Amino acid sequence: MKHRLLLIVAAVVLVAMGAAALVAANVLGGQRVEQHGRISAADRPHGDGHGPEGEFHRFRLGTINGQRLEPNRDDFAARTNADGPLLLFLPATRARPADYQLFLGTALQDGYHVLGLDYWNLGRTLSGTCEADAHCYGQVQRNRFDGSRPSEFSSVRPSGSIVSRFRDAIAYLDDHDPGGGWGRFVQDGDDIAWNDIVVAGHSQGGGEAAYIAHIRSVQGALMFSSPVESLGAEHAAWMDRPGKTPVDRMYAIDDNRDVFGPRIRGSWKVLGLDGPTGPFRTDTAPPGTDADPHAILTDIRVGSPGESHSRTIKDSTPLGPDGTPRMLALWQWLLHRFPAGPDGADPS
Repeated sequence: MKHRLLLIVAAVVLVAMGAAALVAANVLGGQRVEQHGRISAADRPHGDGHGPEGEFHRFRLGTINGQRLEPNRDDFAARTNADGPLLLFLPATRARPADYQLFLGTALQDGYHVLGLDYWNLGRTLSGTCEADAHCYGQVQRNRFDGSRPSEFSSVRPSGSIVSRFRDAIAYLDDHDPGGGWGRFVQDGDDIAWNDIVVAGHSQGGGEAAYIAHIRSVQGALMFSSPVESLGAEHAAWMDRPGKTPVDRMYAIDDNRDVFGPRIRGSWKVLGLDGPTGPFRTDTAPPGTDADPHAILTDIRVGSPGESHSRTIKDSTPLGPDGTPRMLALWQWLLHRFPAGPDGADPS
């Protein structure tokens, strides 16, 4: 009897400790987000005292409207001034914002607000899911964008969609850094200021960025090794319709050894990105000051064709002798396609 009583007491203690740890994780990790990301003083995350100005701040939304988000990984955010446009970056399939810190840091230095957003990018790739089903691509991308059009291929809830996660992330950042200008990207509580946002992404994330630019008028779109949305003569059906963002505000880049290159370049052609003479080809040098190509093919010659799919943008990108990314000048050229703020000044 005595042993049984001790076991009961021990179980109660373990449960209490587990509950306390869970609450602590929510509070300390910034995972409790209420009322579209607005957090009370009691639930405010504790950190090292540094805000998102000039350095990256990691945080997790974790729970929205009582529903736990999956995946549940760190978002990255930072800004250098309050007036810059926002670069919204979406990672590739199963990748995390933390995998792109070199590029995100370059955007930060060029005057952007930067938000590397975690979103539903688990499971199979979009190209592997849809293959030659032209209507599948837009259905999946719309579901991940706002939670509508659930299907056997993707059933993200509205609370876990890119739109919802974005609103809650901006609300959190506006609370955490009230003088940072974050609040202007979500107006009147819900309306996202897409015309002040450059959407960017890698692989699946780049395809999602292209789709967002198609259904919303954004300041610009940057697509790295993407969209991977053609297969032979078939391609995503949404590409056949005029988009809200003109092609002259959309840019795509890939390495010519990319294993998915034919599917990517097929998508570029349908979107009209490669122009009458095809993509601009280079090693890693940017186009001249008077040139404005919207599709760029690099020749990095590092790694396998599979690795080439990521090396234009991930932190595995090749470095030069001085330790800086060989892609740096191209990254900066792409980022400089868009103004840095309301006055239209160049980010450089």
